[in-house]
Amino acid sequence: MNAKEDTPDPDRTVRPVRRRLGADERRAALLEAAHAAFRTRAYTEVSVAEIAHAAGASEALAHRYFGSKPALYAAMVTDGLRELLARDAACDADPGPEPDGWARLRASLRVYLGFIAEGANGWATLLRAPGSVPPEALAERDRGRAVFHERVTTRLGLDAEDPAVRLVVDGYLAYVDNACLHWWEAGCPEELRSPLVESAVGALTGALAALGPVPEP
Repeated sequence: MNAKEDTPDPDRTVRPVRRRLGADERRAALLEAAHAAFRTRAYTEVSVAEIAHAAGASEALAHRYFGSKPALYAAMVTDGLRELLARDAACDADPGPEPDGWARLRASLRVYLGFIAEGANGWATLLRAPGSVPPEALAERDRGRAVFHERVTTRLGLDAEDPAVRLVVDGYLAYVDNACLHWWEAGCPEELRSPLVESAVGALTGALAALGPVPEP
C-alpha cells in the first residue's frame, strides 16, 4: 500500500455532495443556505455562487430557480416573514394565563425576540443598511410592518383609522425594531429580554396615554 496515496491532500477543495432533489426540495435547500449565509453577513458580502455551493447546487441552477441575487434575497426575506407571522398569530390562540390585549402584545414581542435570536434571517441588514439591500426585500419588510401594525391595533382595540393612533403605532414599531437591533448587536443577552419587552410596552402605553385613557398594561 502506498502511504502517499492514503494521505489526504490538504489543498483539495471539499465540495458538498450533490444529489438529485425535487424542485421544492431544491428551492428549500437554496433558501436554507441563503438564511445561513445572511445570518451574520451583509447582502453585498454574499454571492449566489456561495449560496449554491452550500446547497449542493450550481450557480446556474440557483439563477434558474430565483432569477437573480435580489430575487433570491427577497425570497429569503419572504420565507422568514412567513414563519414569523405564523408564530406571531399563535399569540392570539394561546396568549398565556391572562388573555387580554396587552398579554398578546407581550407574547408577540417575545416571539419577535426569539425569531431574532435564532439568526434574524437577514433581518439586521434590513434595519442597519437598508440602502444595501434590493427594493424587493424592503417591500417585504414593509408588508410585514403593515401586518404587525394591524395586529397591534386589533389586539388593543384601537381605532386603526385614527391618524393619531396610526402615528403612535408606527412609532412603537420603529422603537421595537431599534431596540431589538441594539439587543441583537449585543449578542441577544437573555437577561435583557424581559426588560426590552417591558420597555416597549411602556413606550406604547405612554404614547397612547397622550391620546386619552388606555387600559392598564
